[in-house]
Amino acid sequence: MHDQPTRSLRRAIAFATLLGCASPLYALAAEQPARFDIPAQPLDGALTRFADQAGLRILFTSDDVAGLDGNALNGDYPPSQALQRLLQGSGYGFQFVDEKTLTLRKLAQGSEPVELDATRVTGRAAHYAESAYGPVDGIVARRSGTGTKTDAALSEIPQTINVITRDEITLRGAKSVTEALRYTPGMTFGGFSDRVKIFDEPTSRGFSPAPLYLDGLHLPYGGGSTGGALQIDPYLLERIEVLKGPASVLYGQNQPGGIVNMASKRPTATPLREIVIGGGSWDRKYGAFDFGGPLDEQGRFLYRLTGVVNDSGSQIDYADQNRMTLAPSLTWLPNDRTTLTLFAQYQKDRDTPEAQGLPAYGTVFSTTNGRISRSLYIGEPDLNAYDREQFVVGYEVVHELNNIWTLKQNARYAYVDDRYVAPLHGYSFPTNPVTGLNDRSYQTRFGVDWSQTNKVFGIDNIAQAKFKTGELDHTLLLGVDYYHFNSKFLGLYDRSGPAIDLYNPVYGSTFSFTSPYRWDNTIRQTGLYVQDQLRWNHWILTLGGRYDFAETDNKVPLSGTHANIEDEKLTVRAGLAYQFGNGMTPYLSYAESFLPQTGTNVAGSPFEPTAGEQYEVGVKYEPRGIDGFIQLSMYQIDQLNMLTDDLANPGFSTQSGAVRSRGVELEGKLNVTQNLRALAAVSRNQSKWRSVNDGREDRNMAKIAPLTASTWIDYTFDATPLAGLGAGMGVRYVRSSYGSDYQPSSFQIPSYTVYDAMLRYDLEKSPLQLKGLAVKLNLENIADKKYVANCGGTLDCYYGASRTLTADITYNW
Repeated sequence: MHDQPTRSLRRAIAFATLLGCASPLYALAAEQPARFDIPAQPLDGALTRFADQAGLRILFTSDDVAGLDGNALNGDYPPSQALQRLLQGSGYGFQFVDEKTLTLRKLAQGSEPVELDATRVTGRAAHYAESAYGPVDGIVARRSGTGTKTDAALSEIPQTINVITRDEITLRGAKSVTEALRYTPGMTFGGFSDRVKIFDEPTSRGFSPAPLYLDGLHLPYGGGSTGGALQIDPYLLERIEVLKGPASVLYGQNQPGGIVNMASKRPTATPLREIVIGGGSWDRKYGAFDFGGPLDEQGRFLYRLTGVVNDSGSQIDYADQNRMTLAPSLTWLPNDRTTLTLFAQYQKDRDTPEAQGLPAYGTVFSTTNGRISRSLYIGEPDLNAYDREQFVVGYEVVHELNNIWTLKQNARYAYVDDRYVAPLHGYSFPTNPVTGLNDRSYQTRFGVDWSQTNKVFGIDNIAQAKFKTGELDHTLLLGVDYYHFNSKFLGLYDRSGPAIDLYNPVYGSTFSFTSPYRWDNTIRQTGLYVQDQLRWNHWILTLGGRYDFAETDNKVPLSGTHANIEDEKLTVRAGLAYQFGNGMTPYLSYAESFLPQTGTNVAGSPFEPTAGEQYEVGVKYEPRGIDGFIQLSMYQIDQLNMLTDDLANPGFSTQSGAVRSRGVELEGKLNVTQNLRALAAVSRNQSKWRSVNDGREDRNMAKIAPLTASTWIDYTFDATPLAGLGAGMGVRYVRSSYGSDYQPSSFQIPSYTVYDAMLRYDLEKSPLQLKGLAVKLNLENIADKKYVANCGGTLDCYYGASRTLTADITYNW
């Protein structure tokens, strides 16, 4: 018999195992003693913690155990004995379904909990031993590895965390991480990154960009529209998690709005084989595959190989995207206490991009010429190009020293080399050469040729301990991480490019790129952090602190200038929660962030880091009798020491900026039945300048919608003749926002509502019974509504996506 995998992998194996005919021998396979630390609490929570610590899957419904309490359990027990103690007095026993799965059964009145004869279970139950790093059945996640760097229940983390599962990504047909986040509250989209589609740059709670992480480690980022960012294809991901608010205690320097952490697909113990072929609007041609499983009979070596090929046009004339990506990974299980996983990704992009930053007059506002077409291409078809090569390599090793201590090391090297060549929008409107009028039909263009190479190495060392002191349960985290980021940039420019007719464009103009500008910037960061999650009965207290040593080294080779800035910063985090027996968990928390700033002021003094702090209060709810998770939060975020223009000294900056973001977020996700799934989200935000030197004080920030709302409902038929047929409908609403926060150019973008839809047919469940074959159609912006999604000023507006159809055929075997 081969060695057992580690706890986290056991949960993944149990989740993936198909339910089959049981045997009484299943119980014997689970009888290795395990360490249990479970305080007295509501029975459904106690059972979830038991499953997590035992590495088993427990099938039960919340309404069966509503109002019941589980007994405290502390010590080393065989799982069956431990579960008997936990269920004592509840009126329930249990049955093993297979080696890693068991189910609860009601006992006769007065009976004690015992292990019953093995049985066969069919259908879907509400709870299972989910891993924070593994797959989720449906759209409802209950655990997160982002919020505490431990495998923790979402209800026990005192900050808002939104989880987009693999099923949800597939359900809505998301073609990028940005699209996957569209139905997430508190996230703002539109603008350059969404329109050009070569990188993801979401805004969280009014702050941009929300930094991107892959498996807990920072990805390279070039800064705004200059490129230099990796883009991870959503097909490579198991889940996407958004940690709202400051995250510096665990992750170091960051914006205060939150981070986006993407979890890679990992090797599986169960064979996995999937091929996807797709087509759709704009001559889309798409292919993907996902293979996984054991490499040897003993199951010590597991693999995963995922790949994507994409060739598609765009609603914008001449623009297209071409991608090839490959992601292999390998897990080695040398014994039952150690897991080593190797990760890699390689991606090549060759695109013809078009940013389409357009003037407000012609998009938001009509002119004598009407409105500018959504398909307008303001570049040059023979000039515009975007080429990117990126790769990621790394490993994660986990070793359980004993029943208390677990050691983990996560290391990653990421590299991206890209070049972006394109005319962008200019800053003036010359006279129309045909009519001689200044009718805003012609706009100058600004040519750029940007080349950037970014490299980042990150390593995170964690020691985790689970123990008790008196009646307190502890999950202690001690960590040291290191982050090294280098960015090299060469920019060439044509600052007086030829104008273009925005309503009747003629191409063929030439650009002359001169005026080179280089940078060579390096960021180093070492952080020491500690976190303790304490539990006493129904109370949960989370305390964390971190001390960072950060160094920013900026070189401008052509001018010979060099600036080196060293910063040290202490950040803290604290949260308190109480779990009621009805599934309600109210909480309150406080968290801090910092972000070093480059450059110096007019006196030559280096800038201090920006400082952020958040107060948040909310409630998380796991309803009884239904598989769902609902969270409501209210927050206030302040960011200080922001850079603004020094009006007395043009060309210099000063730290006079401060922003306050206040808001309310509500999100609910429900697997209502095996057939019906629903999600809904509402976000109310007010982001205002509180202190500036340029007249913007007390003004709402541009590009931040004060209200967003979305909902998605999905239903699958299981009765003939419609068996296998599924349909979904979604709606997204964005209230009017400011396109500029400067007077007198301030204006507002109209509100808009967009409808999306999905239709799928599982031919295996249909009367045709074609095993493993499924067809899915996704339709974005059903009504083909023409709307402006975002403006960054009077000359920088971006249309939202037009009606887009994608069709995919998936085969699993």
